[in-house]
Amino acid sequence: MLIKNALVSTQEGVLRHDVLIKEGKIVAIGKALDAAANDEVINADGLYLLPGLIDLNVRFSNSCLNQEYIDKLSNSCLKGGVTTAVVMSDFSPRLESATLLELVKFKIDQAKVNLHMSAPLADEKEDQLHNIATLLNNGAAAILADSHRNANLLRRGMQYATMKKRPLFVQCYEPNLDDNGLMNDGVIASKLGLSGISKISETAEVAKVAEMAHSYGARVVLKSLSTKRSLDIAKSHKALKSDLYTEVSIHHLSKNDTSCDGFNTYAKLMPPLREEEERKALIQALKEGLVDILTSAHSPKSILYKDVAFEDAAFGIGSIEEFLTLAHTFLIKNGVIDFRELIRICCVNPAHILGLSSKGAIEVGYDADLVLFDPKESYEVSNKHSLYYGETLYGKVKKVVVAGKLLLN
Repeated sequence: MLIKNALVSTQEGVLRHDVLIKEGKIVAIGKALDAAANDEVINADGLYLLPGLIDLNVRFSNSCLNQEYIDKLSNSCLKGGVTTAVVMSDFSPRLESATLLELVKFKIDQAKVNLHMSAPLADEKEDQLHNIATLLNNGAAAILADSHRNANLLRRGMQYATMKKRPLFVQCYEPNLDDNGLMNDGVIASKLGLSGISKISETAEVAKVAEMAHSYGARVVLKSLSTKRSLDIAKSHKALKSDLYTEVSIHHLSKNDTSCDGFNTYAKLMPPLREEEERKALIQALKEGLVDILTSAHSPKSILYKDVAFEDAAFGIGSIEEFLTLAHTFLIKNGVIDFRELIRICCVNPAHILGLSSKGAIEVGYDADLVLFDPKESYEVSNKHSLYYGETLYGKVKKVVVAGKLLLN
């Protein structure tokens, strides 16, 4: 395959390049490259060529494992420009044994994109450690833990992560600091008469986990943070040479808690959308380089679980189909970051965290997981069940190549 005249973001700026692909790898990058007689040629004139996005925080529909939802996730990833994703293991049935993991891996290895599984640190009651070593030895890419559970189990999880050289994903939230909160604890929650989710329920756990990560030398990803204070705490620990990474969702950078007004359950996320001042602070932190990973936080819920009273609605949003478009609309087009920074937080850093040495960049010898993106195209979101319903989004994924094969055309 030969991709001609693509716009590629480099250290020297945006340059027009040809990219030659053989046997699933990038073998040449340059000007006026020639294709073999049987090579497929794609004219990318005017399109940006990006490494496939790597999303470290996705879930199956309704947090349920079955073949239909695996296929649905794979197809959704392609539409959003995501070629590699890590599935959070807090789904049903519980991923508790190497046998089930082996079955799941067999299923996801047949997916169109590169899907990886995380392994739950402990059982559903979070009082007994799983056989983490066995799960990691059988292909789990990371360990997933909740920060508020048994601290001794979290400590042991960090020890396993260090020993096995795998990342520990930690969801930082202490529910005991909230009274069954439903949205951000602020003016909008008071107006709607809804119980709030405080910021301290996140920041206190971030401080605990960051201190433990530094002490045990574990590679830890702080999942889907929603406050500037959380990023500042992580920054202070990074200065101590801690192997600590911060993750923020595109939604917390583009929306605030006013989206919940009118009891809009499609804006009910965990962690919750915060007030506008906090969103602006997160944007500034992104500009300062305090955000290591951008995620779609893809966790789709059926209408059955959303078109109900706000108190009864499930947390979650289905968003990965528009991931790259959302990042372009709210971050690049607005001048917050450029394509090089987007590649850093959506490709380079996630690949490094997972130890994927041949992904995350457009370089000779790297896997040919690529996305052709048209920044000039725009469209209005017509899905009434979308957080972005009625808004105009800018940019669209046109083609996706995974392992040298054109899968979205």
